[in-house]
Parts: sequence; structure tokens; C-alpha cells
Amino acid sequence: MAQGRSTSGKRSSGKSSSGRKSSSSGRSSSKKQSSAVSTGIADYFHAFTKSRFFFPVTTVVVITVVILLDLLFAWNYYDRFFKILGFELLFFGIIWVIGLVLSFGESTPKGE
Repeated sequence: MAQGRSTSGKRSSGKSSSGRKSSSSGRSSSKKQSSAVSTGIADYFHAFTKSRFFFPVTTVVVITVVILLDLLFAWNYYDRFFKILGFELLFFGIIWVIGLVLSFGESTPKGE
């Protein structure tokens, strides 16, 4: 039994050693490739979020998506489209006014 184990161990070790050689050479080449490609989409997106163009571009994209969704929900009934758009404008206007009022309370100097 000991001989069976040792022979099977030799066979598996022989296979794994040849497998190790190919995987080790694959690992070294993958390390070279990963170091060569250091920038990706996430890096570009992170740089874009830190730029001054992020807020205006995001605003335009959000407004476009909302208007297109309104058109989709309206199903070519323009009265329904303008009612939906009007309710959205009122809703976001009220939220903006509430945020503005709350921000006035935070900007007053506390030394007075």
C-alpha cells in the first residue's frame, strides 16, 4: 500500500510539477501584462468625477433621461406629458426651496 501511494504521489507530483512550470511561466507573463495595463475605465471615470465638467454633464444627462421617460409614459399624449413634467417641476422646485431655506439656517454666523 505504501508503494501504491508513493507511485500515485509520484505521478501526481510529476503532473503538478509540469503544471507548475506552465503556470509559473503564465504567472510571470500575466504580471508583466497587468503592470503594463494600469489604467482602465474606472480610472478614467474617477478622473472625470473629479473634474469641473462632471456636474454640468451629469445634470444634462439626468434632465434628458427624465424628459425621455416622461415621453415614454405619455404615449404621445402631449397633455399627459406636460402634466407629468409640470408635477415634476413643482416637486423639485419645492424640494429646492426647502433645501435653500435649510441652508440659510446653517450659514448664519454663530458668534452673534
